[in-house]
Amino acid sequence: MITKNGKIIFMADPGDAIWGFDPENPSTVYEGRLYGDWVRLRETLTDFLIHNAVNEAAYNAPYAKSCECVNDDHLTQILAPMTEVAFEGWHWPRTGHRIFASESLIADVGPAMEDVEPWGNKPGFSEVQIGAITASSLEYLTNIPGIEWY
Repeated sequence: MITKNGKIIFMADPGDAIWGFDPENPSTVYEGRLYGDWVRLRETLTDFLIHNAVNEAAYNAPYAKSCECVNDDHLTQILAPMTEVAFEGWHWPRTGHRIFASESLIADVGPAMEDVEPWGNKPGFSEVQIGAITASSLEYLTNIPGIEWY
């Protein structure tokens, strides 16, 4: 068991983000950095684990498309087949990420990052990751001009 400042670390990303809980109140989740302070999240541990699993589905679906810099004017069209899934906010990888889903699609949408330090949010642009259970579910994205999907 690894602890930091009284919190038990239960998850870490390949960078320096970590998540922990207080052993006195295990349903309370904290987010932090290896070399920073903890921030208490509004989600319970159960809600956090569901949120994380749903988020991972967008990145690990059998079929996926992503773009790091989508003009926000295109978001309505990109997200039209989906509905926002209500989760409390967390700060990783940046504050402002939201989850959208339908029967065949799941998306993580958050602020795009500027290309130069200090790597703040790029106003008017979003990062979009969409996962799907079939390749055909993503075909509508090719009809949206000006976006290079990967």
